[in-house]
Formats: sequence, C-alpha cells, structure tokens
Amino acid sequence: MPVRLESDRELLDRYKTGDEAAFEVLYRRYRRRLWGMARRMGTDLQQAEDILVEALAAVAIQARRGAIRGSFIGYALTAVHHRGLHVLERRNERWSRSIQPLSLAMTASGPSPEDAVVNSHVRSEVAEALSELPDEVSTAVYLVDCQGLTYREAAESMSCSEATIKRRLRTARRDLALRLAHLRPSRPAREEDRGL
Repeated sequence: MPVRLESDRELLDRYKTGDEAAFEVLYRRYRRRLWGMARRMGTDLQQAEDILVEALAAVAIQARRGAIRGSFIGYALTAVHHRGLHVLERRNERWSRSIQPLSLAMTASGPSPEDAVVNSHVRSEVAEALSELPDEVSTAVYLVDCQGLTYREAAESMSCSEATIKRRLRTARRDLALRLAHLRPSRPAREEDRGL
C-alpha cells in the first residue's frame, strides 16, 4: 500500500507546533524551483545561495507564526524574488557610488560612465516600483516579464489559475506604466505637430 504524502498545509501545521523536520520536507519538495529562482536572481552561485538562505529564513519565521495562508511554494518563491530584488538594489547602489578612475573610464569599452549611471538609476527605479506592488502581483511580473515563463508555468509556480496571472499582469503593467512614464524616451515631433 503506497504511503500517503503529507500536504504542504499539514507540514506547515506540524512545523508551527515545533516539528523542525516538517520544514525540511517542504524545502526538499520544492528545492529545485526555489534554487532556480535564486540562481536567476543572483549574479553568481554565492549570491544565489545567500538569497535562498535569507529568503528561507524569513519564510521559516512566518511559517512558525502560522502566517502562511496560501500555498507554501507561492509564498516561498515570492520571498526569494523579493530578497533578490533587495540584493539587486544594494548592488546597483554600491556600483553607482563607486568612482571609476579616469584612465580606466577613457579606455574601457561599453557604455560611458554617464550612461552606466543612468542605466543603474533606471534599474533601481524599476526595482523600487516593482517592490511597491503587492507581493503576488510583483511575483507574476517577475516570472512572466523578467524570467520568460508562460502564463501556465507562472500559474503553476504561484498555485493559481492562468486567469489570475493575466489579471495580476494587467494590473501591474498599468500601474508600472503610470509610475514609470517619465522613463519613456521622448518621441521626435512629427512634421504636422511642428506645423510644417
């Protein structure tokens, strides 16, 4: 007779009452998906590990309090995503504050120092705008628009329907378009607009 696997909710309930092994079971159940997101968020393996460890520590605290109401994997993926955004913001801030020697700036290929600072500022603004969206909305944006998941894959990751993912994306894209409208490049005026 096959052994019945405990549901995520049962494991969360066990962990809430002090059973440490229950959280380990949850982690093993979803470690590939969690590591995959952390790896995409980090610039190297060490940073990805840091993101995953910090996110799981926060998830464990909330699980112990009984604060995880929806799906465990959706909550955990959101935590990894937000931890990764914070790491990205910190890295961009440090990078934009660093002073590049003039000799290196003159010989380096790639964007000019001015362009690099502008790009860093834009990334920080976008990350900040994403972080101010509700957790489930910003996670949907990250999964579909940043990581290239299909609606179905994102829905499976967040344990919801494809219609819910589409609704969250519509909301997010509208809000982000309004908030980040000043970042759009200005279009040259057409001849009729200039009165020609």
